Amino acid sequence: MIILEVGINHFGKINDAKKFLNFFLNSQFTHLTFMIHTNKFYENFKKKIDFKLNNTFYQNALFLAHKKKKKIGLAVCDHKSFQELSSIKFDFYKLLSIGIDNRSLVKQLDNTKKEIFISLGKGTDKKIKDCICCFSKKKKLKLVYTSMSYNPEDLNLKRINHLKKKFNLSVGYGNHYHNNMAIMLSIAYGSEFIFLYIKDSLNYPKRVYPDHNHAIEISHLDELKNDIEDVKKIIKVYKNKNKNKMKIKINEIKKIKY
Repeated sequence: MIILEVGINHFGKINDAKKFLNFFLNSQFTHLTFMIHTNKFYENFKKKIDFKLNNTFYQNALFLAHKKKKKIGLAVCDHKSFQELSSIKFDFYKLLSIGIDNRSLVKQLDNTKKEIFISLGKGTDKKIKDCICCFSKKKKLKLVYTSMSYNPEDLNLKRINHLKKKFNLSVGYGNHYHNNMAIMLSIAYGSEFIFLYIKDSLNYPKRVYPDHNHAIEISHLDELKNDIEDVKKIIKVYKNKNKNKMKIKINEIKKIKY
């Protein structure tokens, strides 16, 4: 599963947000998120840019998505800014890594009874465990491994499998790398879903987005999706061949008389 992330790449402009939404509604993708930041963040930028979208936009986005059997999620990091949208029933939520210690926010998310994706950032196993323990139903939780670095030595994708074994939860990959290499490699390391930030540089070639360097141009998404599907097939064939080899070895061992 691929989950597209607008983040705040709409700059608070309803028309730009609608362009992302319309692309999503007419695409083959089924999940999309918008993001709300902290109130302090909004206050710092308000004189230059008002990044907030109004409640009516979100309600309409959900209505249109549901008509096409698609889902809209909300990425959150602060209980105060989330409270302002608490009356809107999003289909799922993403807890951003900077909010992983916010117990008030975690409680609010738990009360939604919806699917929660926990973005880990540089969160330690202890922090992750403490966060998970605050939720009443573990089965609603999924973990999103993200390396917040463009340095290939910091990717550490093997942590995906570590997290699966450690917490017995589904684990995916949140892309913050400057090319598609990490996305493909994450699949080989067991990523079960992928979060991708998106941008519209084709129509706005001079615009620098908040997630510019790791966001995927929307006109490239179909090609990327096909590449991801090809990688999954290659890995599946490889794993099946290894399983068959293992079965042959086991059968040969069984034939041996001691």
